[in-house]
Amino acid sequence: MLAGCEHYHPQPLDATATVLSVDRARKLLNESEAVPVEGAPAAPIPFTFARAAELMRDHSPTLKDVRAEYATAQALARVKSPLPNPSVEAGPRYGFGRDVLTHRFQPFGALGFSIPTGQRLKRQDELNQVTAEAAYVEVLARHRELYMQLRRQYSKLALGQLRLVAKQSIAESAGKSLALTRKSKDAGQANAVDVVLFEQDDARLQASLLDTKAEIAASKNELAQLIGVHANQFVAMPESSLPQLGELPKQDVLTQFMIENHPDLARMRAKYELAERELHLEIAKQYPDFHIGPAADGDVGDRKTTLGLTLGIDLPLFDRNQQGIASAKAKREEIRAKYESTAVRALSELDRAITTYQLAEEKSKLLKDVLMPRAQAGIDLARKSFDQGATDVFRFLEAARAHRSLQIDALDTEISIRNAFIDLELAVGCPLVMFPSESAEVEPPALNSIEPHVSEDAHATEKELKE
Repeated sequence: MLAGCEHYHPQPLDATATVLSVDRARKLLNESEAVPVEGAPAAPIPFTFARAAELMRDHSPTLKDVRAEYATAQALARVKSPLPNPSVEAGPRYGFGRDVLTHRFQPFGALGFSIPTGQRLKRQDELNQVTAEAAYVEVLARHRELYMQLRRQYSKLALGQLRLVAKQSIAESAGKSLALTRKSKDAGQANAVDVVLFEQDDARLQASLLDTKAEIAASKNELAQLIGVHANQFVAMPESSLPQLGELPKQDVLTQFMIENHPDLARMRAKYELAERELHLEIAKQYPDFHIGPAADGDVGDRKTTLGLTLGIDLPLFDRNQQGIASAKAKREEIRAKYESTAVRALSELDRAITTYQLAEEKSKLLKDVLMPRAQAGIDLARKSFDQGATDVFRFLEAARAHRSLQIDALDTEISIRNAFIDLELAVGCPLVMFPSESAEVEPPALNSIEPHVSEDAHATEKELKE
């Protein structure tokens, strides 16, 4: 009766209804949140980066998973470690033999209490608290990782759309060159081989257009999976949605950013604090509990009842929790070594990202400052010579084709330098430039400024984590 304070309440999982509900939430989100315009259907909300970050914060399946794990850790940390239960013993004593004439049965009873002496319960509560805090760190670290992945995927989608527009323009130019080649063949200024070459060039550009469209579709699907909403949310993407790349901070500044924001380093710091609390608990366990309890019994054959009070404690002569303490100490040193290894890997990744970005920047500068001006000057000269009759149409078209190829190289280089910059941000763990719509409100907090807590309200977990 004393233990029956909780009752089982089944909550069966309706698998079909759950899947259908999730599907409706993914597909109807735009209709439910769109702002209606008077006399017109509801317009979709612009899919800016800030909008993408808000959607991911509210709907990301990965974030929902880690938040659920944090809620479980919170549920344990909110419940204080109870004192040991008292023990009750009662029963009869039966006497027999020639000396027992009456009162063959005598009752006896005892009540026992165990009182912890080494603050074991307090250390257990601290460990539960730190476990919840480590789960909170995992939520924010995972949020930061997803946030940086979102920057990559959003940039990939925006760059894919820009690449599609540029390739469409290049393909249109190639179509004009093909038409001019066919006219030149009819005029006797080009032969069938020239036409075939330009037809192949036009076909390659058309195939490249299809590849770019497929890449955009794949980017939308990856972004939808990351955010947790349907890909139809991404149709209203603004034209100027990419950030301007600025000057790269110095390496010591980047290293400090990495220390403050790298998710793996934050995880290892949380694990180290957890190891500290586990060691503290194991040390508290070496102190035995103090036992106290009254007892009453009677002698068989006599009308006499004896009351007693027992006081006792286990003498820790042999078992002083040596194994638990040794294991906890070694675990703490293991986490310290792993933190150093994580720092080595993070610094190496930062060095690699800096070098890759600098090389991509040099290549981009070479294309913009040297190759592209020369190619433009060459095609201008070829056009002028063609207009003056100093060169044939085939040389002019060859110059145009070389210029188109260089345009594609410049576009690929622009994508490479942005990808290298995003890799650098991932190595640091925080944004180095801001998207046009980005603000501090949508960015996760720095992982070195986390102040985790355990709420008394179990239903406040989701709201607190979003805030």
